[in-house]
Amino acid sequence: MTPSTSTRREWALVAGAFLGLAMVAGVWLALDRHPPEWDHANHLERAVLCGRDLFAGNVTPVIERSAFYPPLVPCLAGVVARVVPSDVVAAQIVMLAFLALGMASIYTLGRERSGGRVGVLAAVLFGTAPFVVFNTVRFQLDLPLASLVALALWLVVKSEGFTRGRWTLALGGAIGLGLLVKPPFPLYVSPAVLWAFTQGGGRRRFTNVVGAAIVATAVSLAWYGPRLMGMPAQIANRSFKQAAESGHPEPLSWTALAIYPVTLPTFFGAAATLLLAFGLVVAWRRRRWLELAGVLLPFACFLVIQNKNARYTLPILPLASIVSALAVDALPGRARAVVTGAVLVIAAVQVSATAFAIPPHVGVPGTALAAAVPAPPSRADWRHEEILETIARHAGGRHVRATVSIVPNHAWFSTSNFRYYAVRDGRPLRVLRAWDDLPIGVHYMVLKTGDVGPPWTEQKSRRAMARLGAGSDLARVYPVIAELRLPDGSVATVRARDLDAAVDDAPDAMAESLTAAVRRALDDVARDVVGLEVRVDHDAAIVRGRVRRLVIAATRASIGELRKAHAARLTVHDLRLVVDDLLVNPWSVRHAERFEPLDARRVSLAHATIGAQDLTAFLHELKGFARTTGRREPDALVFGVRLPGPDVSGRVRVIPGAGRPVALDAESLRLGGVPVPAALVGWVFRNLDPSSRLAARLPVPVELAKVRIMADAIHVGD
Repeated sequence: MTPSTSTRREWALVAGAFLGLAMVAGVWLALDRHPPEWDHANHLERAVLCGRDLFAGNVTPVIERSAFYPPLVPCLAGVVARVVPSDVVAAQIVMLAFLALGMASIYTLGRERSGGRVGVLAAVLFGTAPFVVFNTVRFQLDLPLASLVALALWLVVKSEGFTRGRWTLALGGAIGLGLLVKPPFPLYVSPAVLWAFTQGGGRRRFTNVVGAAIVATAVSLAWYGPRLMGMPAQIANRSFKQAAESGHPEPLSWTALAIYPVTLPTFFGAAATLLLAFGLVVAWRRRRWLELAGVLLPFACFLVIQNKNARYTLPILPLASIVSALAVDALPGRARAVVTGAVLVIAAVQVSATAFAIPPHVGVPGTALAAAVPAPPSRADWRHEEILETIARHAGGRHVRATVSIVPNHAWFSTSNFRYYAVRDGRPLRVLRAWDDLPIGVHYMVLKTGDVGPPWTEQKSRRAMARLGAGSDLARVYPVIAELRLPDGSVATVRARDLDAAVDDAPDAMAESLTAAVRRALDDVARDVVGLEVRVDHDAAIVRGRVRRLVIAATRASIGELRKAHAARLTVHDLRLVVDDLLVNPWSVRHAERFEPLDARRVSLAHATIGAQDLTAFLHELKGFARTTGRREPDALVFGVRLPGPDVSGRVRVIPGAGRPVALDAESLRLGGVPVPAALVGWVFRNLDPSSRLAARLPVPVELAKVRIMADAIHVGD
């Protein structure tokens, strides 16, 4: 058989395997009615929004929309969705395209390194891995990331130690695209890049590497530039802080270190995992340092971080598949044929078990480990659209704006999938998670009995549900407008805010009770209050919880979230807070003199004075400001922030904010002591500016009077 004939035959085998997997995905998609879960829903939502923005010629929201996830994959789906029947079909097309790219890249990489036989088997092992099959029918970023990792690895090999200019520049483009899929991309390809430096020589390769770096930067800079300062902290938080909050075990405990090795057969496949163990020995004996480093170094990195998720290891599978194929290639002819046949049969079984749960249970012989990720399609209707239509009818039409709180965080019944359906169907709803203390600004809420989500969010959901127990004051304000049975046997309840009913009390008596309730509630946020004044401006509507104006004034007060341990306190003088068109729960005021605000047209800080020493003491106590220093100048604050990388310093002026209480205007910014060009100030400062993040969390509009910065104090208002 000639080399060209052999290559065509190998390509045909890889293409045949891909077409088989594509048919499986197509049948699965035709049968499935699952709502997209969590990140799957978030990415689909972004795909819909990106498609709309791009076809409207509005690129800025595409770049600004997400703080951590780049836009390449969602935007590809958004563009495809303009020419196919639905965004779900478009997402599936994009995922299959990346699967084809990944399998083709793995085949060519394996052929370059160890021959076509290794390449074909490696591509099949990758495509049929249970977790790859699982991700092929879900719109996640990890399969596209793995495919671009495989492409980049092949380009590293083709560059021959970066001595071939065109291949090296192509590698730069692949790295730039990989960065636009997910930020951790360099972790998976850096071992190969370091290996390539040991393969070539001469000065030209450094020129080629610089050119590749320029290409990668040009491709990814528009998205990463504004986030460059904040990205390291985000990655660190996701790796450790957020993992700890979600209940992940300590990073170096035996439980944590065993998670990936123990679950590898489930996600990579039992046969592939066994071959991987032998393949590592073969790779060592054959001195395949690229394969060894590309598998072991990223795997070790994910072992030691606290946040454990099988998705993070999926981009290691391209090289792991090649290493597994090396184990088969090392066998003598007849044994190789037998093992290859057995591996292909096992691969077919695990694809069927993953996609359709046929057979329903596939395990690793002699262990309790599963050898597949059963995720069959479901025809069950979780009734999201019916619930959203119920809300629209009650609100007066599908184009009426309203805020909806989704209390549970169940995979099929959460904020993420409700928000996605609202965006997809063009409903102008603001969809929020469960509230913390009170449903301020919430017009509708959706609850669920039974399973309400993972342990780290369950308590918050159940606490909110408990507040709405039968006969409670809050339940009277949010009566039930619909109940629907869900596929898991639970019941979904839709409640709507209704303040039409009046309490049985005189308006003046209600005003007195509300005044007492506000004074009592201030104990949770204020201490050492001097000269407190609470004034309630009202009319007859107060018996239905409607207050024209609430004014809170004090000569002096120390304020903070005092129900939290070690809360920072800020001492404020001459305080005057005004709340216009306030809505309160009239039943809680009437029954218990308890202040439960529900909404307001506007909250205004009309006047306040903060002394220089008081501000310094507050910032010293405030979490997140330990690395910040500052001093006051006329109409500006001079600040310095110590960061893990270069420090940032500069001046900020407080200016009126559009859609937020205030905005901060930065100038004379320095990064590591080097002046930042005016055009790049926004890129650096946006990661330090808390004003936009604060505004996004506010349930009602908040305004500040004019802010004046002086040497001795900060003054709000005249």
